[in-house]
This record gives sequence, structure tokens and C-alpha cells, in this order.
Amino acid sequence: MVYHFDIGTLDNIYQNGEPLSIVIQGPWLNKNIQESALICRHWRNMFPKAEIIFSVSSSDFIDSSENAGENILPETALSAFKTDTIRAEAIKVLFNTTDIVIQAPGALPLPPIKNDTQSLNNVNLQIQSAKSGLKHASRKYILRIRNDLCLMSKNFISVYKNNMENKRRDYASFIQKILIPEIFTINPLTLYRMPFHYSDWFHFGLSEDIKNLWATVENVSFADSIYYENHPFLHDTNVLEKKFLIRLAVEQFIHFPYFKEKFPFLNLDYHNDTRNLNESLYIMADNFIVANIKDINAYIKKYQHIVRKISKHTRVECISQNILDSIINDPDSLFDTIYPDQKKRSDHRMFWGYDRRTALIRRGRQSCNSLLRWYRNS
Repeated sequence: MVYHFDIGTLDNIYQNGEPLSIVIQGPWLNKNIQESALICRHWRNMFPKAEIIFSVSSSDFIDSSENAGENILPETALSAFKTDTIRAEAIKVLFNTTDIVIQAPGALPLPPIKNDTQSLNNVNLQIQSAKSGLKHASRKYILRIRNDLCLMSKNFISVYKNNMENKRRDYASFIQKILIPEIFTINPLTLYRMPFHYSDWFHFGLSEDIKNLWATVENVSFADSIYYENHPFLHDTNVLEKKFLIRLAVEQFIHFPYFKEKFPFLNLDYHNDTRNLNESLYIMADNFIVANIKDINAYIKKYQHIVRKISKHTRVECISQNILDSIINDPDSLFDTIYPDQKKRSDHRMFWGYDRRTALIRRGRQSCNSLLRWYRNS
């Protein structure tokens, strides 16, 4: 395959955003109306000529019965806040800074992904809103991004340009690489052995590539969402992998179908199915650029505590562009160069829970606290 990179188009994006469609997707709720408006205005200020599409996955104030077709009209949204001037102003700002606001097809949340959380799994809402938004995107490049995440500068374009012409080998399937964030792009050689777990916080790249990627994504079934409630784990599943209730992680459900279509020999029946672990890393190296979230000045309120500690967090659980570069340069040394380099750095306190000595200390402390609570209540 021959790859051609149009640097001029990227320069035009940097200047005013004209070749760019920004697809913002997620819930539009009473609690995030103001934040959504501020983020949309930020994107418009940064890219005055970009096409901005706001794709609503769910809402607690839009009357769908009054919503003619897919487009949400300003008067429909404003009718819910006739006396709330703050929210009404936020709605006006959002409509003034976007080209189109659409209501994605409905979907139901699924049960929690893990057994240590009560948060529902909104993957099908995400899938429907992403597909609906991408359908309206008409520019050469797309930035598809969750609506609570904002890139505070244009540095992501420079990161993309600086890495887009890196060597590609047998697993290249996109016309150009796609930029994704480092957080939740899992290194399957470390704590979680989960291949094809590429972060879904955002995708930036050619429209054709991103639309093709999402065209293969299908809704997750209820049976898959509770798979490990009535099926055994693989015999060598570790304690962290046993927290999962869902058959595949959300990121795996989103990314694996596209690459399975391109490379039919690939297997991923379970979240920690490692039969094609190496291939998942080669595919990542050939098709994605992994951006350090600090380098691109990202802000996401929900995970900002992780963003602040990104340099330490990614040393163990996530994977960096430097590691990917080493895979391309010397694929045969995959295990020798990556796993030891990651493991020896796992002594940061964020990951003490995986150290046996500290785990015993924690268990003892919890026992003491339980005894004290019993004494106080007795």
C-alpha cells in the first residue's frame, strides 16, 4: 500500500480548522449543560472554520416527541428552561458555536463492566452517538471526541505530524495513522493482559479511516455484558482480570471488529485472550499514534487526577509511543525490551496494591480498622 501525507492540509487545520470536522459525542444533561456549552465554544474559538457536530447520546430535558427527525432544534432545547436563564444561555452558546446538534438513536445502558463499580456501561449509547455524528461529518479530517474531554491547545496536530510518517509494516490498514490518547491504551504485557485495548477517548485522522473503523462496530449484547456472571474465566486469569463481568472491554468491542475484518486469522474471544497478543501490538504500532495526554494539553474533569500523574500511570498499565517505536524497530525483541522495562518501574505508590508486601500491610490495616469500628459500635 502506498501512503501519501498532505502536510498542507494539516497546516490548514492548524490555522483555522477548515479541513476539520469535530464530532463531539456524549450525554446532554441538566448537570453538564454549561460545561458542554463552554467546551463547544472553546472548539469554535480554536478552530473558527471547522465543522462542529454535537451528537447527543442521551438527554434528560429534550422532549423527543417534539424533535422532528434527528436534528435538535434550538427552540426544543430552550423550551425546557424558560425561567432558568443560566441554562438557557448555555443552550444558546452551544447552538451558536456548533453547525449541527443531533439526537442519536436511543440505546439502553448495560450492567456495570466490573464487579468493583456500580457505574452502568454506556457503550451502546457511545456507539450510537459516534456513528450518528460521523454520518454528518464532511471534511477531510475528523476529530471524534467525548463531550467531557477538551484539548486546550493545537499541540495534538503537531504530535500527529511528527509521527505520521513513521515506518509501517505488514499490519498497516488505515490510509494514515489515527491519533489516540495514551490513557487506557493498555499494554497487554503488564497488569492487564488485554490485547486490542486501544483508547476510545478520541480519534483524530482521515475521515475515511475513522468512518471505516466505526462502520464495523455493533452494539454490545446483554449476554456479552454479563458474560463472566455465568461463564468461567480462563485458567490463568489474574486477580485484576477477574474484576471484569463483560466478555470484552469496551475498547476491544470498538476496535477489534475492524482489524478482524482486515486480518481474519485474529482471535479475541475473551478480554484476556492472548493468542494474538503480539499481533495486537504490531497492529497498534502500524495504525495508531499514541499521544501523551499532557503533551496535547488535555482536560477531562472526570479523569484529571490521572492526567496529572500520566508519566507514572503509563509506566505500568498503559503504553507510550516510545514503546511502540521500539516494537517497529525490533519486533523480535518484544518481550525482552518492553516487559522488564515496564515492570521495574512499578514501584510508584499508585500501584503498591500489586506488591505482595504492601498488600499484606493493607490487609492488616483493614483488619485493624474493622476491629476499631466494631469496638466503637459495641
